[in-house]
Amino acid sequence: MTLPFAAVAFDMDGTFLTDDKTFDHQLFNEVASQLRAQDVQLIVASGNSLECLLNYFTPEEQAELTFLSENGAHVVNQAGDLLISQTLDPVIAQAVIAYLVNDLHCYPSLAGTKYGYLPAQESPANLERMKFYFPKYQVIDDYDHLPEDRYYQMSFLIDEQTETRINDLIQRFGDQVSITPSGNGSVDITVPGIDKAWALNHLLDQWQLSSDQLAAFGDGDNDLGMLKLAKYSYAMQNGNANVKAVANYQTKTDNNHNGVLQSLADYLG
Repeated sequence: MTLPFAAVAFDMDGTFLTDDKTFDHQLFNEVASQLRAQDVQLIVASGNSLECLLNYFTPEEQAELTFLSENGAHVVNQAGDLLISQTLDPVIAQAVIAYLVNDLHCYPSLAGTKYGYLPAQESPANLERMKFYFPKYQVIDDYDHLPEDRYYQMSFLIDEQTETRINDLIQRFGDQVSITPSGNGSVDITVPGIDKAWALNHLLDQWQLSSDQLAAFGDGDNDLGMLKLAKYSYAMQNGNANVKAVANYQTKTDNNHNGVLQSLADYLG
């Protein structure tokens, strides 16, 4: 049957992946092969690093996917060619880092173009969790002498004391960077205007497609932009209230029961 969409974008954590960070490879390959046979573009759309995303897929699976990582700041195609690379202004990034470390006593993790830079000041448990998301990483303890690199984004964990001072950070840098609480006890600092929807618009233009030909799946607030963009927007059954409010559809099952793949399989018959 003829499909109503020509591109599919899906978030990873809480959407495509189960809670234990796995997915049904057999079902994925069955669905992906049928979609690609109809020239449907498949896009992994995540806030995670490219290296983290690649680790979930086999080389054969990677060859079917466009990877939109770092919430749209870093995008590569099926062949691994770089399509988008948007990094924070180095002067602004250094000023934000200095303010976080010296004034807020927060030690950010930095998503660099070469490595993920992780704070030595974090607890061993938090550091191990961060390493999962940055397979290529360096642990840093001196923010005054950082390795030569540029950063797609940075994030830091907050406690109650820090939370009361986030407005100070926004007031000082809010016109130079985007500052977004992620909802899981951390705050993300990203390039203004760069998000999943922005990157997807660039990809759609390249493929000569419109947002009316886009299907998108998400569960959290960093998916809102792409869900508003896509005509065939799906909130995960386990998605939050904001996502369900903007999406046009909802998956029949949650992320632990192939919500994305089953929805796509329904279109294939």
